[in-house]
Amino acid sequence: MRPEIQALRAIAVLAVVGFHLWPGRLSGGYIGVDVFFVISGFLITGHLLREVDREDRVDLARFWARRARRLLPAAYLVLLVSAIGVLLWLPAAQWTQNFREIIGSALYVQNWVLAADSVDYLAADGIPSTVQHYWTLSVEEQFYLVWPLLVVAALVVARRTGRARRPVLLAVLATVTLASFVYSLWLTSQHPQLAYFATPARAWQFGAGAVLALLVAADRIRLPRRAAIGASWLGFGVIAVCALAYDESTPFPGTAAIAPVLATLLVIAAGAPSGRLSPTPLMAWRPVQATGDLSYSMYLWHWPPLILLPEILDRELGFGPRVGILVGTFVLAWLTVRFVENPIRFGTRWGLRRPAVTGLASLAAAAVVVAVATYGWQAGDAEEQRAQELTRRVNADMPDCFGAASMPAAGECDNPELATLRVPAGPDVGRDFGGHRECWVVNDETELKSCEFGDATGVPHVVLLGDSHARALLPAFLRLAEIGELTLTTQLKGGCAWSTDLPGRTAVPEVLQTCPAWRENVADWIREHRDDIDLIVTTGYSRNLAGSPQQRARGLSKAWKEATSLGIPVAAVVDNPDHESPPAKCLDRVDAWDETTCAVRREDAFPYGDAFGDAARMTPGAERIDMTDFYCLRDVCPSMIGGVNVYRDGHHFTATFTRSLAPFLWNRITERVGPLVSGDA
Repeated sequence: MRPEIQALRAIAVLAVVGFHLWPGRLSGGYIGVDVFFVISGFLITGHLLREVDREDRVDLARFWARRARRLLPAAYLVLLVSAIGVLLWLPAAQWTQNFREIIGSALYVQNWVLAADSVDYLAADGIPSTVQHYWTLSVEEQFYLVWPLLVVAALVVARRTGRARRPVLLAVLATVTLASFVYSLWLTSQHPQLAYFATPARAWQFGAGAVLALLVAADRIRLPRRAAIGASWLGFGVIAVCALAYDESTPFPGTAAIAPVLATLLVIAAGAPSGRLSPTPLMAWRPVQATGDLSYSMYLWHWPPLILLPEILDRELGFGPRVGILVGTFVLAWLTVRFVENPIRFGTRWGLRRPAVTGLASLAAAAVVVAVATYGWQAGDAEEQRAQELTRRVNADMPDCFGAASMPAAGECDNPELATLRVPAGPDVGRDFGGHRECWVVNDETELKSCEFGDATGVPHVVLLGDSHARALLPAFLRLAEIGELTLTTQLKGGCAWSTDLPGRTAVPEVLQTCPAWRENVADWIREHRDDIDLIVTTGYSRNLAGSPQQRARGLSKAWKEATSLGIPVAAVVDNPDHESPPAKCLDRVDAWDETTCAVRREDAFPYGDAFGDAARMTPGAERIDMTDFYCLRDVCPSMIGGVNVYRDGHHFTATFTRSLAPFLWNRITERVGPLVSGDA
């Protein structure tokens, strides 16, 4: 094996493992995946070219069988161990997601499972599964399935047209690579979450390696020794800079992926040059080569302990356990290569080298993994159904002091029976959002999706306007509409607060592009319906507001004045607490709780200031609505209040808690805004 390839593999896997273990220190380590993709394209295409030169054809069955013997044994072993680990140590709340993704990984469509989740607003903030990292393997397997077919197609074209094989191959593969690159740039700008996982947006990285393999085979690339030394060092340096400088805000893959891809190509093109200043001695150093040999199994094993170990230890991972995971990854990888990968890959027993036998064995292994995962998925789904039924029953007949009613701000109220009640229960937390997806404008959408609720007469007509934090209040206003306190219209878009400024850097690019147009549509709608609106209630996720605190408040105030100048009052609800991680994940580890269990300190709960309150103070006709005393005590903001699981993720209320908040929210709004003009006035 070429020493530069093994060195690249070593660097790539250490970058990914380092990124997952210490993301704050190696924020761009995810580019190791792109290095792997380029290597795969180069090696596989080179292998196919040699087979064509040797046999004048590509034996597809034999090719796919070799790939299966190389990749599947270790992959299915880790999947099976992960499935057992989920059953033993993860709470039932996480079973459905984990086993769904294990099945996706076993069938090598995990990247599309994650792509679907990434564009699903409710799933986007989900807890990572034990096999989330298998998305890269799915992309690779899909490449291995399609790429040799392209080579075969190019050979057919060459034969039928009487042209030389190599130029036709180069034209076909280069065209596909260029098309994928252009598509990747477009998709990253429009749908970045989807682009990250989509195979067509990643194919150009494999294709870049493939084109290099064709040029090398045709002897089109031969660097002088000094140039090769410089190219090799430059390539490794660029990879290191990307791993240190990129972070979660870097649009990826897109143009940002060009640097690590070109850097990898430079290292491969340079080969292993000789000379006093050459990196070859470092590349050929035994630990580097050994890490390259173990890189595939290291990638497989490093991630599941990051998800399982916090549950086993019942605490978040510190430095020591993370070092232990790193060491354990090396050990497990060596054992896997020694006793699983190599014996199956190179052995001759049981006729495994025959493609038909390899195919049947692969199907059998996949069936075992899918069967175990299906059992776990069904068990998790049954538990989720039970949790949903409990939540439905309790919401239909709220006990005394339920939820917000138990807080001191609501008055003296004590119900000992709530001490052991937790709704929504574990599996139901992530989906307790209040429904009505039809009212929710997402991602690249700009059209309004107005929804109306309530049919009482002579009551105020309220508009709930804002982003996902405004949407989290929807169950409260639905309850008020149900009991005839008001009628309601919603204008809600994910990541797009009611402001005149663009969302901050945390917003996804398509929201940045579509938010202004949606706001213009809202402004036109308000002017058109000005005579029917008695009050606008708004709030938003303060983290997504851009600029300084003063700029945030001014942007909000400017937007609100478009309504208040028409005589429509605005009630601005102070943003809710923020948690670093979903409290429900912490609560799933405990059997009993009090006000401090899985709570966030009040001084840490509002890291992004009070832009909505500040904007209300500077806007005539707007009022600040502070409900903090209904979900925070003097020192902490609890995660459990009056038998209710308050948060469905790190910063959104559950629908159950918001419903319990309804009468207190409405009382405070009416106190601050004053007598509202009735719908008949």
